[in-house]
Amino acid sequence: MKIIRLEKQHLNYARDFIEPFEYRCCLLAQNIRQSSENLYVVIKGQALNGKEDFAGIFNIDKNFLHCFPLFFEKQFEKVDKEDLKQLFISFFEGKNIKCLTGEHRTNEFFLQILEQMNYKPQKINIYKSMILDDEMNPPPEELSLDDEIRRCTTDNLEELIPLQKDYLLKEVAIPGQQISSLEASVSLKQIFKNQLCFALYSDDEPVAKANTNAIGFNYIQIGGVYTHPLYRRNYYAWHLMYKIAKRIILSRKKVTLFVKIQNESAKSLYKRQGFIEAGDFSISYF
Repeated sequence: MKIIRLEKQHLNYARDFIEPFEYRCCLLAQNIRQSSENLYVVIKGQALNGKEDFAGIFNIDKNFLHCFPLFFEKQFEKVDKEDLKQLFISFFEGKNIKCLTGEHRTNEFFLQILEQMNYKPQKINIYKSMILDDEMNPPPEELSLDDEIRRCTTDNLEELIPLQKDYLLKEVAIPGQQISSLEASVSLKQIFKNQLCFALYSDDEPVAKANTNAIGFNYIQIGGVYTHPLYRRNYYAWHLMYKIAKRIILSRKKVTLFVKIQNESAKSLYKRQGFIEAGDFSISYF
């Protein structure tokens, strides 16, 4: 096996390779769709002549995103882990990796390599991947007359910063880390630029938000779901997700998301909405 940079003439191979697993790695699929300059493939031989030659594909900048089906389910025991380990020890040398993102079993393998190279994770989040194979079930209650869902743009930036700060602090920040308004602003601008974002306004104040955070070939991932604590149990998140899911389905794509494995209430909610579990996913922060 060897690692080579993915050239533009081979992007179709990458798409064919990743499509069956896209629900597990929607952000990586987005990178392929956008022809990222940071894409690499592990090939089984010396040349790349088709998707059959792929052992895995990854995108690396500060975030290491990967898809290695060799690690999935029953194939796990067949992987030549030592060969792959030595390959990546050499590749990671001199890299500045801040985040490791992907299917959980594969993440554990790469985490062992990075820890051997003195990378120590400050936070590891484990999730359940969930997919919506059909339309989402509608919310069980209608919104009140004082509630309104709005599509958000940069015009809504300032008013959404408090919600985004709270979301980042709860879901992303490592222990002890503070989230500034500037960081929240930067992340929102990126969402407005490339993704769908909706907020629910109650009495003209934003109290809940949700957005897409990855647009692949066949799947779009919902994320950034957050409701102010004082406004929970009103099905606001359900209404926002329903709105986004309808847009996604109209575009003839499927819906995926991931939820923290210990968040039983959220998993229960998503199952009521029509989602089914589809494997484990994790993010390690360094």
